[in-house]
This record gives sequence, C-alpha cells and structure tokens, in this order.
Amino acid sequence: MVFTYVLGGDLEVLLPEVGFSVDYFVATLLFEIEEGIFYIVFHHLFDDDGFTYLREVVPIEQVRPCPPYIVSSGFSVGDLADVYLDGGWWVCRVAFFNPDSGWYDVVLEVFDELVSTTIVRMRLHQQWEEGRWVIVLDLIL
Repeated sequence: MVFTYVLGGDLEVLLPEVGFSVDYFVATLLFEIEEGIFYIVFHHLFDDDGFTYLREVVPIEQVRPCPPYIVSSGFSVGDLADVYLDGGWWVCRVAFFNPDSGWYDVVLEVFDELVSTTIVRMRLHQQWEEGRWVIVLDLIL
C-alpha cells in the first residue's frame, strides 16, 4: 500500500467497525501521529452529536489515495461500479437502467440490497494495488 500522502490532503478510509472491505469514506489527513498512524477527519460522517465531523486515528493499512476521476458515459446491466451512499463509496453491480429517467437500480454487493441512484452518484470501481489504480470489472466477495 505505497503512496505519497500530504497533510491536509484527502484520502479514502476503510472502517473495520463497519465490518466490510468494500466501503470507503473520504477524509482529510490532519496529521501523522507517528509513522503509519494518521489522525483524520471524515467529510460526511458525524460524531455521536450529529453535528461534528467524525475524527479518528487510523493505521496506514486502512487508507488509500482517492481514486482518479474517470469519465463514464454510463453503465450497463451487470457492470461493477461504486455508488455513493450514506457518506461512503460502496461496491455495487448494475441490475437495471431506465433510459427514460436516467436512474439505475444497483445491488450493493455486501448486503445484496437493491438501491436506486443516478450516474452522478456512481463511479467506475477501482482498486489500489501495488501503488497504482486498477479498474476492476468483476469482483468475488
């Protein structure tokens, strides 16, 4: 998991207490506590008070850089993608597309749950492997 990080820069963080390995939450790196241990603040997750952005101490094994934005003209049924939901990016598979409305029905891979969304809340699924981003077309969980 080699990458260059910048204090004040954005990262994606895997939260083990959520219990899954396919959901990432965007956060800003506030500072490095010690080598490989970061203090971060999440962009869309809140503390118990519901108003303060959640801050956590996380090891480098739980972080990765934010993936590059790749323009997509759309997704087809069966495509693997990420959908932005509840403050994080979740791996999903396209189940249905309504060309009249532009809405997609996607199945969250972890929950086997159907969610409706638009393309603006979707991205190509990419994985950080050996210091580079790889577009993943299929995933076995």
